[in-house]
Amino acid sequence: MEGTYGSHFYHINGHLVILCRHKLPIRDADEEDDDARDLVGNKVICRPVTERSKGYGSIKFTSETEAAVDDGSITSLAKKETPPCQQDGDDSQGSKRIRCSWIDLPEEIWHHIHSLVPMREAAQAACVSHAFLHLWRCRTNLTFTKETICSKQKWFDVGEFNNSINHILVNHPTSVGAKTLILKLHGPYDDNYYNCLDCWLKIAVTPKIEELTLVLRQWTEEIKYNFPCSLLSGVSGNTLRYLRLDRCVLRPASGLAMKSLTMLHLCKVRITGDELGCLLSHCFALEQLKLRYCDDIICLAIPCLLQRFSFLKVLKCANLQMIENKAPNLSSFSFSSNQIQLALGESLTVKTLKLRHKGAIGYAIDKLPSYVPNLETLTIHTFSETVNVPIACIKFLHLKFLTIYTCGWDIFHEYDYLSLVSFLDASPSLVTFDLHVSHCSSCKNYLINSYV
Repeated sequence: MEGTYGSHFYHINGHLVILCRHKLPIRDADEEDDDARDLVGNKVICRPVTERSKGYGSIKFTSETEAAVDDGSITSLAKKETPPCQQDGDDSQGSKRIRCSWIDLPEEIWHHIHSLVPMREAAQAACVSHAFLHLWRCRTNLTFTKETICSKQKWFDVGEFNNSINHILVNHPTSVGAKTLILKLHGPYDDNYYNCLDCWLKIAVTPKIEELTLVLRQWTEEIKYNFPCSLLSGVSGNTLRYLRLDRCVLRPASGLAMKSLTMLHLCKVRITGDELGCLLSHCFALEQLKLRYCDDIICLAIPCLLQRFSFLKVLKCANLQMIENKAPNLSSFSFSSNQIQLALGESLTVKTLKLRHKGAIGYAIDKLPSYVPNLETLTIHTFSETVNVPIACIKFLHLKFLTIYTCGWDIFHEYDYLSLVSFLDASPSLVTFDLHVSHCSSCKNYLINSYV
């Protein structure tokens, strides 16, 4: 539930926790009006800027003296007889607690709150007290992007960005281990940069890792970085649940097994169909697979061992010629590329399907009723149709929601849209039919919506 001015309310283990994500200006203490005194009485958690501070949170101070600023740190934390925030012993139930002058919560709740704070602000908050420093050192979700690490003025300072990543990872306690690691990096890249990246991954990928995202953003299409698959072998591979790789080379060894992996997303990754098939055959818990611009794949084979596999999305894999699915529980399939051969195997479970390629309308009405007989939701994006929609030989007996997008008035201005009635005749259970006619050159879009 979201409160006013960016405040967020959470119920955690019976506690109501309010997390303020907005900035509050702190006015000078020598101002005469009462509003200024009230603002001083609600100072913020994070390393303040001298004289006029800004930050996050809401700590109650009892006097202006407590809220005084000295050399960029809140001096009241050192002056108080009892530190305003400190680690406490175990409570009566054996749960560790962090006790603060304004609130007393179990340590796991503080860790949860801390995980919701952006990286940059969490690092600043570590300057306030030993307790926040402890929370920072125990942080298990590490997100390294220019937005989370650098100020807006230094978004394009690659040197500072890389130095910050290196400093945080090198000083992060190895005993804690990251559960979530997100690295969205910016070039230019060279061998020295790749060596640093190998070191960062070696530090962060531990047996506690659950989610790993690596994005190498670059202007050129050349892909050189070889992802170190050896880091995912053994115990680390057994805990990983989510893996996303962008713009790298992936050459998994034949014995690489990620037994807990449920989602695999690959974008512009150099991997062959055989290599991917070998990897998938050892990912028994896999539920989702997304492939984008993976041009080295010619044949994509989903093995029958993937009993939980239910979602497949394949976009713009230029050299792909065939998709063969043997997983028994595939329910959602999305495909965008050239027309290819589909062998969906046990396709009775497929309920949702999206097609995006030339001639998709004719292909859908001619092939899909036999390929996916229990289809309920169908979305078609087409850029060219050589003929009008033929009369369907087999009906979509279970189709309820049909959406068709046509793009390019220069191609479709002579198209006989009334021939789409064949879809209606072939869909006795149809509930909703949406037809979007787009004029690309002027970005006009016409929508015909029908509720049958």
